[in-house]
Amino acid sequence: VRRLDAEAIRDAMLVASTRLDAKSGGPSVAAYLTEHMQGRGRPGGSGPVDGAGRRSVYLEVRRNFLDPFLQAFDQPVPATTCGRRHASNVPAQALALLNSELVHDLARAWGQQLEAMAGADDAARIESMWFAAFARAPRDDERSFAADFLASERVAAPADASPAARETAAYAALAHAIFAAKEFVFLR
Repeated sequence: VRRLDAEAIRDAMLVASTRLDAKSGGPSVAAYLTEHMQGRGRPGGSGPVDGAGRRSVYLEVRRNFLDPFLQAFDQPVPATTCGRRHASNVPAQALALLNSELVHDLARAWGQQLEAMAGADDAARIESMWFAAFARAPRDDERSFAADFLASERVAAPADASPAARETAAYAALAHAIFAAKEFVFLR
């Protein structure tokens, strides 16, 4: 069992949420800067939170303004060489998957894409999610858990939300849970 590299986790989330821009080449995408990233040498502008959907290899790296999500998953420090990457398993990684603006944005996009699947029921959407995230069909217990999870999320939605907004929020919550699953981040 091994953990995916930081960039591979980010790219896998882009693929699952159908936000990946598969175009090869071109200029790098400006680094996304949070309000907490202050200091000397701060770039004048910030790039998009999802890096415009580009693969991680196309993200601009500013050694004084590193992406906190990628750092949580042991992205090497660009100021030195790195012969072999570390693969830690620390609580900060679970917190990054729980709280990262990137993860929330991609889960929301995946939820909107799933809600827009015309004529699909929960079972078809759940199966679609499992194939996109894990490259396999869900087991019966996973299918049951996901259906129960969606039902509880629909009930927890604000009373004044439209039915489409409830569906999107429920699927976004399930997508977020899938992104945080160990099977999504680790390979066997």
